[in-house]
Amino acid sequence: MADFKIEKINTIIIPVKDLDKSIDFYKNTLNLTEDSVENGMAYFSVGKGESKINVMLHIIDKPEPVEKGIVFELITDDVDSAVESIKNAGGEIVQEPVDREWGVKEAVIADPDGYRIWIDQPLS
Repeated sequence: MADFKIEKINTIIIPVKDLDKSIDFYKNTLNLTEDSVENGMAYFSVGKGESKINVMLHIIDKPEPVEKGIVFELITDDVDSAVESIKNAGGEIVQEPVDREWGVKEAVIADPDGYRIWIDQPLS
């Protein structure tokens, strides 16, 4: 057994082809807070204080296909409004909102590079 523990996720790094297009998507479509852009990387944050997680967009030539990557999930207070807003911004909806037996309403979208993002709303 390891003699250490992971305390939290600090940063999710997302490789992207077109940094400007991805910045626009994560900032204006998903409404993430943009912290800075420098040296081919853009930094965003989700949450505050101890629960804050950083999201970094990192420009590369060929992002891995979604089937080989990691997907992530965002929690919202209104998944229907989120999906409608994403549609209006020209975003791709992979799965319309669906109530799941484990207590969430879930939708799936894709970012400009095709990465899947789950957007969930607790049902209770």
